[in-house]
Amino acid sequence: MKNPLMKRLPRELRSDIGKYIALFLFLTLAIGFVSGFLVADNSMKISYDKSFDKYNVEHGHFILKDEADAEMLNDIEDVFDVTIYPLTYKNKENSEGHTIRIYPPREDINRADIMEGSLPEKDDEIAIDRLYAENNDISTGDTFTVADKDYTVSGFIALTDYSALFKNNSDMMFDANKFTVALVTKNEFDDLSEAGTEYCYAWRNSDNSLSDDKQKDKADDIVKYIAERAVLTDFVCRPDNQAIMFTGNDMGGDKVMVQTLLYIVMVVIAFAFAVTTKSTIEQEAPVIGTLRASGYTRNEILFHYLAIPVVVTLIAAVSGNIIGYTAMKNLVTTMYYHSYSLTAYKTIWNADAFIRTTVVPLLIIFLINFLIISSSLSISPLQFLRRDLSKRHRKKAVKLPEWKFLTRFRTRVVLQNMPAYLTLFFGIFFASVLLLFGIMFTPLLKNFKSEIQQSKLSEYQYILKAPVETENEKAEKYCVRTLNNTSDEEITVYGINESSDYLTDLSFSNDEIYLSDGFMEKYSIKDGDKITLHDKYSHEEYEFTVKGQYHYPATLCVFMSREHFNDIFDNDEDYFTGYFSNKKLDDIDENFIASTITEHDLTIMADQLEDSMGLIFPFFGGFGIIIFVLMMYLLAKLIIEKNASSISMIKILGYSNGEASKLYNHATAIVVIVSLLLSVVLGSSAIRVIYYTMMKEYPGWLTFYLAPWGFPLLIGIGIICFVLVTLILNKKIKKIPLSQALKNME
Repeated sequence: MKNPLMKRLPRELRSDIGKYIALFLFLTLAIGFVSGFLVADNSMKISYDKSFDKYNVEHGHFILKDEADAEMLNDIEDVFDVTIYPLTYKNKENSEGHTIRIYPPREDINRADIMEGSLPEKDDEIAIDRLYAENNDISTGDTFTVADKDYTVSGFIALTDYSALFKNNSDMMFDANKFTVALVTKNEFDDLSEAGTEYCYAWRNSDNSLSDDKQKDKADDIVKYIAERAVLTDFVCRPDNQAIMFTGNDMGGDKVMVQTLLYIVMVVIAFAFAVTTKSTIEQEAPVIGTLRASGYTRNEILFHYLAIPVVVTLIAAVSGNIIGYTAMKNLVTTMYYHSYSLTAYKTIWNADAFIRTTVVPLLIIFLINFLIISSSLSISPLQFLRRDLSKRHRKKAVKLPEWKFLTRFRTRVVLQNMPAYLTLFFGIFFASVLLLFGIMFTPLLKNFKSEIQQSKLSEYQYILKAPVETENEKAEKYCVRTLNNTSDEEITVYGINESSDYLTDLSFSNDEIYLSDGFMEKYSIKDGDKITLHDKYSHEEYEFTVKGQYHYPATLCVFMSREHFNDIFDNDEDYFTGYFSNKKLDDIDENFIASTITEHDLTIMADQLEDSMGLIFPFFGGFGIIIFVLMMYLLAKLIIEKNASSISMIKILGYSNGEASKLYNHATAIVVIVSLLLSVVLGSSAIRVIYYTMMKEYPGWLTFYLAPWGFPLLIGIGIICFVLVTLILNKKIKKIPLSQALKNME
């Protein structure tokens, strides 16, 4: 015999269709985005992993000061069982000051994937990175000027050793706006001037199955061998190569973050379902008592009330997966291709995404509702018939102070609906965290760029290949090199004149040093602490005592006197490696300049993050607003429905619809405002913890910053959302008939 309770389900859905449509749409959106993200992320990750063998990606590379001796390269191949490939490139600038890293054709190592057009066939043709072209509105066939020579763009490429466009491995962030890799013909490459030439050599291990740790161990042996025979300027093995590995690591991190977001959302929605269902049970208590007395078991009634939440979630999960596998998948791939220089990929369906976006959400909804609803149904049939729903003896009502009647009434409403209001608070808190995360991003980057502009050491920082004198008397000599800290993060070490005209706030004594404030903040270093840095290649260690900090947010660095610098690194007394200058030094041959650091170079991280992540963070803000509206609507509506008889009674006593609305909606408004104020405090603390945890995984440091206007904006958005919800609920209050008070009277 068909269970008669099943006939109630369509009627229950129709009676509260607005609530279930809102929940269905929200769940579909959330599940759809995560489903599309996981499918796209997994497909692109598989394509990325396969590209290492498909395009013969290097296991590492090293750069020498001078061209390598063929005998040394042969010895390295024999001793370490590797194959070495010349990968010399030339750094040039275009008319806009962008760095163009030019390579000859690649046939054996780090081969290119042609995304559009073709590789250069003529000497006046050039193929450039697809993402750089996209960011700079360049099309195939356009004229592209490099080093005062015009080229025709023959095609767009993706180089597998530059999936993230890091100019230098030590950079805080890649730069796909003002840096690109490019290919020209062999003849054209040979004809280019030698300025900006880097003698780079890549190697591939004969054993392609070595783990990352074993690759690093092998690289350590290779670097020691080379360092004894040539002058190294750079050495990077594949596991440490950000241009290769950053993309894959970011994909894995994004996947965990998105899944966590979905599960938090599902927990919040599960409690919303549970609280509303519990309210329905309270309203239908006599009916449940009658059914129990008629022979229905507790489990039959339990699964009846579980049916709608589970069915709505199941339909939303199926709909979300359909949307995810189509439109959302394409949106996510667009976001990835707008951030990284990825090769072409093929969509691969996977069961893991289905389990995580369908099975797990269903389990979360089922378990939370099962626990809460089963607890509500655990009392006896007689208690249901009497509407005595408390498991314990009813306590006396909380005695309130001698406040005004309306204040006491609203306080009583809050106390009687505490579970719903607690759920509302957690929903508002979660929405606030998402909203703060969405609105903090742009101000944080603008603040970072502003701080860099105000604290830059000079307009130009020249790093030389060899000490060269200049006639500019205002140019100031300095020393610089990189060391690694105990976390193996690269730290820039500056040797500054004791009476520097550019860093006027520093006073050096003995062997004390100053650290950039970001360095101290990231690693929780205090004045007087000792730090140990080591050379990446020789592994020689240096211990320093920290005297204080210097405000320089551009990078993690150490400042010491030039005299101290030359002493500890065994240099000549007058040794220097560069100049600080507020004017361009035109009297130094460009062949002696290793690099020139300008304001743009210091703000690369902020510029690139703003460009590549600009689509994601507003999404969090929009998601937060949706949760605001949804949670406020569902739970404020629940309170109105739960107190329908009381509202009907006060109407009988002469209160107007507007006055009834003020009694109940104003009580909810107080909870909303208190929740918003608490969320500002707790949310900002939560954001800070999340941010610090996240930033410690990245090289460099971006100072945490929440714009002061973000907090009033958060409160304002929350209040506007509640006002909109109140306008909808006022109509519901008007529809409550006076006869409602006569129903279910004990």
